[in-house]
Amino acid sequence: MTTVPLDAVTPGDTAVFVARQPVMDRSGRVVAYELLFRDGPTASVRIEDELRSTTAVVEHAVGAIGLERLVGNKAAFLNCPHDFLFSDYPDVLPASRFVLEILESVELTPALSRRCNELRGAGFQLALDDVTSMTDDIRRFLPSVDIVKIDWPFVQRDALPGLIGQFKRAGKVVLAEKVERAEDAELALQLGCDLLQGYYFAKPQLVSGKRSMPPVKAILHVFELVGNDAPLGSIARALKGAPMLITQLLRLANSSKQPNGKSERISSLKQALSIAGSRRLMHWCGLLLYANAAGLPVEEDPLALLAQRRARFMEKAIDTLVEVPGSLAATAYLTGVLSLLHVACRMELPVFVNELPVSDVIRNALLNGGGVLGELLSIAVLLEEGDAQAAIVRLERLGGSGDSTQSPEQMKSFRSLTGNDIRDILQIYQGRLW
Repeated sequence: MTTVPLDAVTPGDTAVFVARQPVMDRSGRVVAYELLFRDGPTASVRIEDELRSTTAVVEHAVGAIGLERLVGNKAAFLNCPHDFLFSDYPDVLPASRFVLEILESVELTPALSRRCNELRGAGFQLALDDVTSMTDDIRRFLPSVDIVKIDWPFVQRDALPGLIGQFKRAGKVVLAEKVERAEDAELALQLGCDLLQGYYFAKPQLVSGKRSMPPVKAILHVFELVGNDAPLGSIARALKGAPMLITQLLRLANSSKQPNGKSERISSLKQALSIAGSRRLMHWCGLLLYANAAGLPVEEDPLALLAQRRARFMEKAIDTLVEVPGSLAATAYLTGVLSLLHVACRMELPVFVNELPVSDVIRNALLNGGGVLGELLSIAVLLEEGDAQAAIVRLERLGGSGDSTQSPEQMKSFRSLTGNDIRDILQIYQGRLW
């Protein structure tokens, strides 16, 4: 386990953070940890987007740090806004390890009650957070939760026995949260609280982990499915193994124009995939690899934009060069995307490529500049350096003779490029480099 001094991490580091606060049972034994969002190595935090904060906790806890390191064999409490509960995000979590806390800001509707019962059926426990009184809404909602968290400092002392008694009689586990003094802990135990949490026991502890290499294997699998026009259900199942993919997909779908011009609440991965579209999904799969420590969306990340430009250039070139491009265009796009990913991952190119589960064609292009894809990568670099004339010469040569590293059968599929063809291919770089 790594705990981080507040001045230990510099802006260039690739660390990610989660805070954890223990939950104690009546004997004082730690039985769970509440996982809390942190965007840096400081105790303070400002949450501007509840869904984004929760998904960041999931990504960091499950992906970069690991649940075993973070909570051991204990349960994990997770703050959940409305959109998280109604999404497919919970599907990526081991249900038996998680207590999903319904935030105070969430409206307790019949639809939410049904959703909570679905989640409980899947193995999750559900908790009501920040409870200060027994309202009619809470009374109706109680059958759909397992745990009630009493917001201890905000309940009058003379009201505590009756409030806790109502929840106990309803068969709920009662947790006293924000317990900060010894007398509060003693009173909570006297009144029958089952669990306790607060500064009296421990302040949230900051835990760090290194950003792991993006889930390239999962993304390659999605590429394959999209390229083969697989059903949306199959793609959705493939996505469930990578929380980061799901996060970015929902953002992509939310930014997509709806057919009716109205925004929709995304309730399933299949719906998000349908809204995003398969071609945009393929492009997104490549770009999301460039998720960065600064948290920039890919459309604002210069490295991601350059990778996108390379990839689209290579895809367009193959579409134009090859009579029946087939899957080669998708391979060209992926090669362009991967060509700069080692920079984002702060790895040497040979080390990075050797960890990639990619074909020899892509590996040869990235490491040796070999094959038609390696040639197109070299042409892309020329364009980025502003040498359009040299790039045009090499494109003409590639189109005129095919690629000498390809087999005779493959060379037959290449065709000569006209001036219009070359202009179409270079349009991707037009207006930026000359």
